[in-house]
Amino acid sequence: MSQQNLPLKQNNQTFMLSIQSFYSQIERAKPAARRLLWLVTLTLTQPVPFWLLKKVWAGEVESSPLESLLQELTELELLQSEGGEQVVYRFEPKVRESCLVWMDEHPAEKDQIEKIYGQWYATSATHPLINAPSEDVFFDKTHPQSLPSAIKQIAIANYQGIIKTSITAIPVDSQWLFLTGENGFGKTAILQAIAIGLLGKQDNNRILTDEDCQISIELKHLGDNQITHLGEPHKTHFVAYGSSRLQIQNQSAQNEISEKSTTTYSLFNPDGILLNIEYALLLWYLTKNPKYELVKATLLKLLPSMADIQIKHNSEVVYIEKEQKDSNEVYQSLPFEKLAAGYKSIIAMIGDMLIRFYQQHPVIIEPKELTGIVLIDELDLHFHPKLQRRWPLLLSDVFPKVQFIASTHSVIPLLAAPENSVFFKVTRNKAAGIQLEQIKIDIKNLLPNSLLTSPLFDLEGADIKPNAIS
Repeated sequence: MSQQNLPLKQNNQTFMLSIQSFYSQIERAKPAARRLLWLVTLTLTQPVPFWLLKKVWAGEVESSPLESLLQELTELELLQSEGGEQVVYRFEPKVRESCLVWMDEHPAEKDQIEKIYGQWYATSATHPLINAPSEDVFFDKTHPQSLPSAIKQIAIANYQGIIKTSITAIPVDSQWLFLTGENGFGKTAILQAIAIGLLGKQDNNRILTDEDCQISIELKHLGDNQITHLGEPHKTHFVAYGSSRLQIQNQSAQNEISEKSTTTYSLFNPDGILLNIEYALLLWYLTKNPKYELVKATLLKLLPSMADIQIKHNSEVVYIEKEQKDSNEVYQSLPFEKLAAGYKSIIAMIGDMLIRFYQQHPVIIEPKELTGIVLIDELDLHFHPKLQRRWPLLLSDVFPKVQFIASTHSVIPLLAAPENSVFFKVTRNKAAGIQLEQIKIDIKNLLPNSLLTSPLFDLEGADIKPNAIS
């Protein structure tokens, strides 16, 4: 069939021309390769790992070997393979559209694939929960200015205990989105769902979920309204942290991202290992890179009781604590592993964040210019109440162009929440599952007791009195 007579049932000529080349390549493929392409593009969420294809394709005993068919589709440029710990396959959106056109024009082959792979075809298609961009909402209507990357809507279905929940009209000038909720109610699940919505079901070939979930997120990104569904298309820079964030890569692993050091690993697993900022500091110091002084100043700003960070013998990073906050007296220098858990948590997480954002923004030097979205589970963990209260403000000062989405069990970080913060409560019941509810509350000048008895924490007045536990 010639391209001039290509039976595309579309009215838009531009669209027709854009998929003609893929359609002709599909025509050239062997029947078994076409069946495999349909399976990959129409029934499985990409990227598709080789091990999953091997499992699904096991019944095709009379066709060519799976490896040769994948090679054929790759050579036809209908699929792209990516190496790593697990080989995965990706495809252009127009390949899926071309397959749909082909199936409509070849009903016999369409019936064959639906008969063989109907269980996959029927259940694996994605259904975006957000179909159209929404109007921008601002806290400051007199000077409306969005963050470079800001979440506007979140819609989640069929993930863990979340049956279906959504939030709309999130102001695009809000730098902090706080999640509260009781233990086991689903705060971590909400953060994980947001990560999957932004990145997809895999992170560096590591499967994040095999559930048939649907997660859509609308973003304001560099001035444009963009909708991403299960990480497609991938539009923004982001990093994510779970409650375990004390461990950094050791010397033997610091040159590579190990399996436990992917962008989202610590949010989904308790044994995450963060990227080693000390190796980066040493490298910047020895090469006289301006990032050394900038990152050192950033860490010291976030560690008010730290007098200095030094490079010892050109080979070791050490930390020098003040005797008192405003004192010139200092303690003996210590290596990272001997610091208190609160300090280790800050250095490990902020160091990892800086490394990842620098990788995502290779031309940026000044940390204040970095942009993106950061997810943090249990923001208050390991911190004294004084630092809990200052922590959101410190992060806002150091990263003014980054949006933070954080869960907390403590009222204290909320006492000095930055202006224009948004507050959500996570609830759960058997009928509705996990729900995300926005709590519109002015927390300015509220005392801890007032916050504890507010809808964010739901304590009764009697619950905060002495001997209240019955």
